[in-house]
Amino acid sequence: MIRLKKFSFKKFTRQTLAIVEKEIYLRFRYKATVISQVLNPLIQILTLIFIFGIIFNIQAGYSLGYWNANNYVLFILIAFCLQIFRPITEKYFQLFIVEKYWKTLSATLIAPINKFSLLLGELISWVVLNSVGFIVVFVIALIFFPIPIFYFLLFLLAFICIWISFASIGLLMGVFGISNENFGNYFSIILRFLFLFTCINYPKEVFPQIIQFFILLNPLYYLVDLLRLIWYYGLNPTIAIAFITPVHIITFILSTILLPIVSIAFFEYVYKRYGIAGY
Repeated sequence: MIRLKKFSFKKFTRQTLAIVEKEIYLRFRYKATVISQVLNPLIQILTLIFIFGIIFNIQAGYSLGYWNANNYVLFILIAFCLQIFRPITEKYFQLFIVEKYWKTLSATLIAPINKFSLLLGELISWVVLNSVGFIVVFVIALIFFPIPIFYFLLFLLAFICIWISFASIGLLMGVFGISNENFGNYFSIILRFLFLFTCINYPKEVFPQIIQFFILLNPLYYLVDLLRLIWYYGLNPTIAIAFITPVHIITFILSTILLPIVSIAFFEYVYKRYGIAGY
């Protein structure tokens, strides 16, 4: 029989903020690591801006899907913001391995901490640590590609939903850092292929048709694509609406609602069944 525990919002908030404080303190011990997390995606997008600038200026009016000479810089700026937060998909795995070998993992997991606090606390700390680069690029995008306030707020909401989805994927992978690191490494390889076909930095049209078929089977693709299209809708609704499909909306809603629930349930199941292994 499943027992429903009384939920205390005050306790949940206190636990979440405690995790945020701990993670920010630990991460700021190594400022070079924080800086590199901003510089690495920045170098990538500068390279992509240069490459796509050449591609779209070879022939007037050339486009790849809805990417063209007028909007590719915007989409690459959005890609930068996504790439800053993408590593959170592997952060829990690394975190649990470190805590396991520090012999602090048992205390963390045995403590009466709501797993949603763990999920949200790690996510918020990651957002805070990477906020400077995100805000700078976000402001640049708003200056050069201004959109109405409604679409701006909708874009922010969609971005937060993607952060939650990324963190949920990270928790799914993270449990293997506790119970089976080998499976975690396999999961990491699968995840890298998924992100290759998520098309964060480029349109799916750069791939052959057969690869595009597999891209359309990847739920993460629809999350990223809809995020771009929300901003683009504020600039050019006539074109953007033609690329938004019911699959985009349904996938986005289901991912935002179900992924956190599934990831926490899976975490609890694997941990209770297999425990901590690999000390």
